[in-house]
Amino acid sequence: MNTTKIIINGRFLEQKITGVQRYALEITKALDDVAQKGRFFLAVPRSVPVEKVPALRNIEIVRFGKGHGIFWEQISFAFYARHNRMCPLNFCNESPFLAPKGVVTIHDITYKVNPQFITTWRLRLIQAWHNLNTWYSLHHSRAVITVSEFSKKQIVDYYHIPEQKITVVYNAWQHFCTQVPDISINKRFPALNPKKYYFSLATMAKNKNFKWVLDTASLNPEETFVIAGSMDVAKLGVSAQESKNIIYLGYVSDEDAKLLMKQCKAFLFPSLYEGFGIPPLEALAMGAPVVCSTAASLPEVFGNSVHYINPHIPQHNLSALLDEKIAPADSVLSKFSWKKSAGVLLHLLDTLVGKTL
Repeated sequence: MNTTKIIINGRFLEQKITGVQRYALEITKALDDVAQKGRFFLAVPRSVPVEKVPALRNIEIVRFGKGHGIFWEQISFAFYARHNRMCPLNFCNESPFLAPKGVVTIHDITYKVNPQFITTWRLRLIQAWHNLNTWYSLHHSRAVITVSEFSKKQIVDYYHIPEQKITVVYNAWQHFCTQVPDISINKRFPALNPKKYYFSLATMAKNKNFKWVLDTASLNPEETFVIAGSMDVAKLGVSAQESKNIIYLGYVSDEDAKLLMKQCKAFLFPSLYEGFGIPPLEALAMGAPVVCSTAASLPEVFGNSVHYINPHIPQHNLSALLDEKIAPADSVLSKFSWKKSAGVLLHLLDTLVGKTL
């Protein structure tokens, strides 16, 4: 008897790589290592450049459809999956309305539980779409994947989905190659010296809680705070712009980010809400101490291997915080790997779809 064919929604390949798209890409590549030939397919919009499509051995790549984005996902991908009697596998918080009986990954439900983060009309439209699609996906998919027990509990509590329908398939860090040039940070950034600065990756998103970094910097005037990320500093206010101990680097390359992590005094992650939280995991992999929020999924993920702060209260003495004894980073890093996650996913798919539809 033939096994059910599974088709991965490859819309993520046309999107900017953030945490969700990183998960989709890395779990696809890890699944390729254990997949049975002829069973898995990766659907790719024709508009995606060849160089953005991963080289796969066991998962067959199929290109089809007109257009891109939501239109391609909701129409072209849905009809292809239905016509070929395939089980859709969606990794990025959405699934097509016209192909409901697949597997969907819901990383978190921030649009549902955090309306206070919605500050513009554009975000309200995105919120409405996500909440609608999330409700439909959760109730009409065969199974739901999420990335932490925290997110699983929230999905159960807010959407009343049976726990047994949800499987936790964690993020990991092995995509983040820890090999960086053996040079001092001040050769790349002359104003910086190794282990003399705190580093954070910042955005204007409300959940990232950049205000905590600004307030903590003002309480620690003798310390240097380095901020990387594309943002309009003018929108942060006069005090943020004129702070003498904050250095804004703007966008930095992945290699520079690794070097900044490796040689910082600590990596700061004061987020108010995360379904998982990949950046602190990457920082731990680079050997950086991590100062991390106690919010949402973060204690579940990082256990006793980071220095915790209350994200609503700026820290008066970061140096003293770093003196506190914590567990080694390996106790966290050893828990997560894309190989392990692919094994959990494959077991779920074997159990779920098993044989022919």
